[in-house]
Amino acid sequence: MESYTGQDILKFNDRILTNLADGDVATITYPNELHGMKNGKNGNSIAAHNEQGNMAELVIRVLKGSPDDKYLNSFVLAWKNHLDTFSPATAEFTKVISVDNSITNEITSLGFIVPTRSVDTKDNAEGDTEQAVSIYNFRAGTSARALS
Repeated sequence: MESYTGQDILKFNDRILTNLADGDVATITYPNELHGMKNGKNGNSIAAHNEQGNMAELVIRVLKGSPDDKYLNSFVLAWKNHLDTFSPATAEFTKVISVDNSITNEITSLGFIVPTRSVDTKDNAEGDTEQAVSIYNFRAGTSARALS
């Protein structure tokens, strides 16, 4: 079996982000479990859905000062300044995968996205390229993954 990935697409509020940095330019993680489970007396098991398991963490790395940096920064500022115009974002990450010459799209959709941190910055005199990257951290209230 052969597998290849490339040409991934990252949308934030329907804007396709193109000013991406190096390394992991977008990461979606799930910090909570999908259920709670306990075992009771006589071997009885109890499970319940944990809606917190639908929350996702999104990290996006863009080039500092780029149009995408300015766009994401304006979203964070709208949240921080309690602007009436603020509305939680949506995002869609499409990973294009070729397995044995057949294309599959892994589509992760996130909703009700709000910022979780401000963007860090630094000055480095030894050639650290991280000083040219803006790292945005968000939390999404809803998430879904599909393969097509």
